[in-house]
Amino acid sequence: MNQNIQVIYCSPNRCDDCPNRKEALCKSLTTKRIEPVGPIILVEKQRGLLHISHRNSFPVNEPPWYSDGWDSIFIGVGNELFEDLENLIEIYPVEPYVSLFFRHSDYHARCEYLPIIKTALEFSLLNSLAKESRKIIGSMTPTRKVTNKKLDDISKIISNYIQRQIPEINDITRTRLAQVVAHKSHILGSLYPILLDELTEEVYFDGPGTNIYFDHQKMGRCTTSISFSNSEVPRIITFVRFESNLHLDRSNPSLKMDLDLFNTNLRLSISIPPLSVDGLHLEIRRAKKKPYLIRDLIENDTMTYEAAALLLLALACRFNITITGGPSTGKTTILNALDMATPRFWRKVYIEDTIESRKLYNHHQVRLQVDPIDEQQSRLSKSEEIVKCLHRSPDYVILGEIQTEEHSRALFQAIAAGLHSLQTCHGDSAAGLVSRWITNHGINRTSLGLMDLIITLERPKPGESRRHIKEITEIRKGVQDGVLTFLGINTIYESETNTRYRLAKDGAFSIHAKNNGIEDPENVIKLLVRILQNNEKHIDFETILERLWIQGHPMKFIA
Repeated sequence: MNQNIQVIYCSPNRCDDCPNRKEALCKSLTTKRIEPVGPIILVEKQRGLLHISHRNSFPVNEPPWYSDGWDSIFIGVGNELFEDLENLIEIYPVEPYVSLFFRHSDYHARCEYLPIIKTALEFSLLNSLAKESRKIIGSMTPTRKVTNKKLDDISKIISNYIQRQIPEINDITRTRLAQVVAHKSHILGSLYPILLDELTEEVYFDGPGTNIYFDHQKMGRCTTSISFSNSEVPRIITFVRFESNLHLDRSNPSLKMDLDLFNTNLRLSISIPPLSVDGLHLEIRRAKKKPYLIRDLIENDTMTYEAAALLLLALACRFNITITGGPSTGKTTILNALDMATPRFWRKVYIEDTIESRKLYNHHQVRLQVDPIDEQQSRLSKSEEIVKCLHRSPDYVILGEIQTEEHSRALFQAIAAGLHSLQTCHGDSAAGLVSRWITNHGINRTSLGLMDLIITLERPKPGESRRHIKEITEIRKGVQDGVLTFLGINTIYESETNTRYRLAKDGAFSIHAKNNGIEDPENVIKLLVRILQNNEKHIDFETILERLWIQGHPMKFIA
């Protein structure tokens, strides 16, 4: 959190009768310095204005009416936010909005999003346009256009209307106001400032009459004053049905869908009565426009160099890898980071019910979308498509989330037939996941011996953004009476003590090395760690696995 925001209250007559005026300079700006430098907010309460200087390039010594380098926002005379600015801990722009975060409690920050409005005239115009928007856009022909296209069309209509009515308004202002009005016209428009924010991770709505809250990458869990009433619920349900083309009714009261909004992938999970007792429930998970690479995950302490080296070697060897952890622990983030590190010449087939994989430049990808398990009238079965992969000749299969007993059986049937796969599955540890496979999903020990590696992720404190790899576990396996069997698990990395343990002689790494004529895989792991530590800033993580194959096999890699 940014604790270095400076809030300076200006005199009603600005510099004319201000005791802090020093010739052409402002003493409040030249003397109130906090290191490291943070934003300055100049407050003109009587004029309804906030002036913001982020001081990214050079310090400002003069107020905005004498110098550049300020962003001015009109929030209205008498706005309650003026009384709470001392609790402001972060402020930054999000396209046509500005986001403000306030100290609220030990567990939450409070977030307010405001449209970026420069003057009282713009403020009045925006309110007028919002009231008249239905009349202005009423001539639009009803179509089955997707949301992005509809919003673009509405924005253009509003922009043209402003140009006809007030031609003096410049293009930038006109576009900004038109975007805000277009957003307000949509049933989920009040959420758009949150969804546009690249630092938003997940948005939650527990039911009509409750306030929406969300998880923020830096602020943790944040509260808002946004809510939906019972009267708005039917419009939300209609929107979800239209965009997903799936059932959402009493006989099918839950649904999971993908939504591409503002070039951002969103995963929506919705439930309604009788399943959701308190009315409509909604979760929106937002994918980053620029996904994390292995390098990013090392930098933000999600994984260490040792963990990264183990995962890269396992990936290069096409291990069967399962990523496990509780909800919102970052399983898909790790999966996508590993996917982006695969050699570009690999042919990869993806089978997902919600598309969370990324389209990668110059990679060979076949991406298939199946019906979610919530859909009662399913036509495209994930289990069937997993089995069909045997005839699609993949070098690697990315399976997304394995959710049911049927999925697990299809997974182990496919890898028994020779497929190599990467997937996620809910669980709190490798031991817990193995127990679930055996006890709940009926997977026998012979099939379990086909899995190679289990990565466990952890989110130590609910509501906070920090996540990390808790442990990496290899599967121990052997042959009894000519049949492969599961012998147990061996933890090879643990974050709590930041320890990398020895590989088991009957573990996946050693067996894979032995099968390829290599005595000890430890050497290549240690070499990879050194390479990552010494050259992290210069390594192309998208091609490092291709380099591992230079000697004919990753286990034979020599720097």
